[in-house]
Amino acid sequence: MMSIRIVLKAFILGGLAVALLFALLVIDGLVGERQGRQKAVERDIAASYAAEQQVAGPFLLVTVEDRWTESIYDREAKAQVEVEKTRRREVRHYPERMEWELALEVDERERGIFKARVYQSAGTVSGRFQLPAFEEWAGGENVDSRLVEARVVLGISDPRGLSDVPKMVLGDTKLEWKPGTGAGLPGIHAPLEVSEHPEPATAEFTLDLRVHGMGGLFLTPLASENRVAMSCPWPHPSFMGDFLPMTRTVSDQGFTAEWRVNALAGNARQALDEGNGMGGLQKLGVRLIDPITPYPLTDRALKYGFLFIGITFAAFFLFETLRQLRIHPIQYGFVGVAQALFFLLLLGLSEHIAFGAAYGIAMAATCGVLTVYIGSILGAPSRGLGFGGLLVLLYGALYGLLQSEDHALVAGSVLLFGLLAAVMLLTRKVDWYAMTASVSSKPGPALEP
Repeated sequence: MMSIRIVLKAFILGGLAVALLFALLVIDGLVGERQGRQKAVERDIAASYAAEQQVAGPFLLVTVEDRWTESIYDREAKAQVEVEKTRRREVRHYPERMEWELALEVDERERGIFKARVYQSAGTVSGRFQLPAFEEWAGGENVDSRLVEARVVLGISDPRGLSDVPKMVLGDTKLEWKPGTGAGLPGIHAPLEVSEHPEPATAEFTLDLRVHGMGGLFLTPLASENRVAMSCPWPHPSFMGDFLPMTRTVSDQGFTAEWRVNALAGNARQALDEGNGMGGLQKLGVRLIDPITPYPLTDRALKYGFLFIGITFAAFFLFETLRQLRIHPIQYGFVGVAQALFFLLLLGLSEHIAFGAAYGIAMAATCGVLTVYIGSILGAPSRGLGFGGLLVLLYGALYGLLQSEDHALVAGSVLLFGLLAAVMLLTRKVDWYAMTASVSSKPGPALEP
């Protein structure tokens, strides 16, 4: 019959494990709180610098006035009368071709120990407008249409990010920019003198645009044919939006990417004509991310924390049973608390130094103190070194899982299966009934409950 003492200890250790799980949840909440402060700093910097940027345009916005005569029935005169009516409407005209050449430089802004990544972009845009004959903009038969005004519109999600006044030349005309767009978009516009030309016309343009922002830079493809080339020394791009680049290269020195999008593949023009704002337009671009920020990595490490404590407790319990030793639950508790504090130490250090260095220091401190302590409670330094070596392997495996996010699940599953298989093979010839009976009758050096 299995010893009541063994069953009682198993229940006590289970309760201790639950208490340590609660401690890990408290540390996880602290990680969330620190990550929230990081995001608050980013919002604060964005409020005084510039947020993530999206650029739409340039395109033409033409205001046309229509006049026509309509026959209506006048009830007082009891006769048909002619009434002149007027309306104004806006016509948008988009480029036939646009080619973007963009280069981004990355910098950081700080608030205390928290940092936010910002960028400066320098770009040139070249393109061509194919202007139709004015009669194509006219209101139809029996309608007298005239051109009221025209403007070039450049939509920018956060105009505070304009580092310099853009320089644009359309044909032979150098444009002068003014705030606002009048097109339902944030941004700027430039008044344009356009005559009611009877024949189609072609107008080439060039635009020098410098924009700064935080996080990412996105463009809306409004031309019939769009080509975007982008380069940046940041080695961790996340290409996002409605279109991925046709070609891209990413290395430790940075990235280059090129997009090619035509009007048949997108609906940005239709969305803009329907009055959608900047947020409702298709876009392409990149977000500059940092895959080794401490908070997501610490949070992922914590997901394995209870597993590590459970493995250590199981190894202790197995060793105690096989070697007929007696380890007090308080001693189990000290070992578990030390492992829980590893994650708190990792969080605190990683806010000030690189995550890899913080992980190494926290692992060395935890494994070092546990090696000495376990060697003492097991009565032999060699046993402590054995457990210390096991912990080093476990923490090394955890660091590998954190660095290979795409393969973390399969690697973690293989690790757990390997540990279980090793324990089953090592204990396959153990007579557990005889072992527990032996443990229950053998006195030991430590007191048990």
